[in-house]
Amino acid sequence: MKKSILLVLAFSLLFCTGMGAAPKQTSISLSPFSSVSIAGPLEVSFVSGSDYRVLITLEEPYMDYLVCRVEGRILVMDLDERKVPADVRRQFRAKGTPNPVFSAVVYVPEPIQSVTLSGKSLLKDTEDVFDKARVNFDLSNNAAIQNLSLSSQAVKINMINKSTAEINVSCQVFEAVTSNTANLRVDEDSEHSNYSLLGSSKVFSRSKSKQLDINAKGNSEMTVSGSGDSATYVLGGTSEVNASAFEVPEAKVSMSSVCLLKQSAYKTLTVNLKGGSTLLFANEPQVIVENIKSSTMSRMSGGAGAAKL
Repeated sequence: MKKSILLVLAFSLLFCTGMGAAPKQTSISLSPFSSVSIAGPLEVSFVSGSDYRVLITLEEPYMDYLVCRVEGRILVMDLDERKVPADVRRQFRAKGTPNPVFSAVVYVPEPIQSVTLSGKSLLKDTEDVFDKARVNFDLSNNAAIQNLSLSSQAVKINMINKSTAEINVSCQVFEAVTSNTANLRVDEDSEHSNYSLLGSSKVFSRSKSKQLDINAKGNSEMTVSGSGDSATYVLGGTSEVNASAFEVPEAKVSMSSVCLLKQSAYKTLTVNLKGGSTLLFANEPQVIVENIKSSTMSRMSGGAGAAKL
């Protein structure tokens, strides 16, 4: 009898601390929207549907602190954990308790034009429900995109503050702006791609862009592979760009300060170097010198050695 009472008490304790409670699913019907803004630790997926609605899976004690509504054709979803009472948060912080479940599936019958993610939100397992003319992504504050594939005429992604993204893009124009400590991995097939890197951001790109433009400043780093018709590289600060595996017939290079570029133009290479910059090049292109001052330019493997000018 004593053992049975102890067993009942143990199960009661599990229930009271939330360990035995199952996440709650709630379906919310919505008015039409074309943009989505997500904040807080929500894992979100977009799928095609016949009507606008959200299927939310959330620990029941958190339901009162979730915002889910449409404001001017923008779906706003926000879970601010700072507003959750301490006694609720403690239910999921005891040793051995599982992490709380915060997830949502967003059903859309019409294309989405823009997505804003912040506050540890995660976009994952998503169908290509995006506008075929143009789509924008804005990420900040530890937000992330995981394994997203899409096609559109124009795609732009803006990333700051430890945000991360893994995307596969087919488009006419691709634009990426990264700053602070953002980290982007992209596989893109485009007519024209433009990368702007600031701060300590990092970009890893496999590109089939006909025209590739890279502008890197601060302490940023980029590695790009693939091939195209032409490339333009503008570097400053202590930035480093490794484009040795991106082959193009023509490249234009402008560098200042102690930055580093490796590139692989094989017909024509136009250079403007100053301020302690270092350019390493492959192949044997015709080199057109616009300006070289206090910089180093040399061929990579198999070359004739460095020339300091």
